[in-house]
Amino acid sequence: MNTISNLSLTICYLSVAITVLSLFIPQKRTRKIFSFVIGLFIICSLISCFVDASIDFDDLTPEDQTLSGIDHQDYNEAVKQETVNNLVSSIDELLRAQGIEANDIQLSLIISDAGRIYADDIVIYISEEDFGRKQDIERLIYTNLSKEPRIYVEKEVQSTDQK
Repeated sequence: MNTISNLSLTICYLSVAITVLSLFIPQKRTRKIFSFVIGLFIICSLISCFVDASIDFDDLTPEDQTLSGIDHQDYNEAVKQETVNNLVSSIDELLRAQGIEANDIQLSLIISDAGRIYADDIVIYISEEDFGRKQDIERLIYTNLSKEPRIYVEKEVQSTDQK
C-alpha cells in the first residue's frame, strides 16, 4: 500500500514538474535534448520511488540479525580454537626465524565479556640444546604477545631397536 501511495505522489509531482519545464523548452534547436532530459528525469524518479519503497533499513536492528542455528558459546569456542591455531603457527614461525626449534607449543586464550581475546597461558617445550636461548625466547614471546611464556626443557628420548 505504501508503494502505491508513493507511486501516485511521484506521478503527481512529475506531472507538475514536466508542465513547468515544458514552458521553458524552446521549439526548435534544443527540443530533443530537453525531451531526453525530461524522459530521463521521469524514469529515474519512478525507479527511485520503487527503490525507496522496497528497502526499509529501519527494520533491521543488530538484535534481529542473529545467526540462526549457531549457539553463541559454540561460536566463541570456534573463534578461540582458530585463534589458538593461528597464534601457535605464528609463534613457531617467529622461533624458527630466530633459529629455535620448539618441540611443542601450547597456548590457552580467554575471551572477555567485551569480546576481546587475551593470551592466558603460553607453554613452550624446547630441546636441551636451545636451553641457552631461554631468555631470547621469553623476550620474543613477551614482545609479540605481551605474555611471559613458561619454557620447559624436553629431553629427547632416543629409542633403541632391540631385536
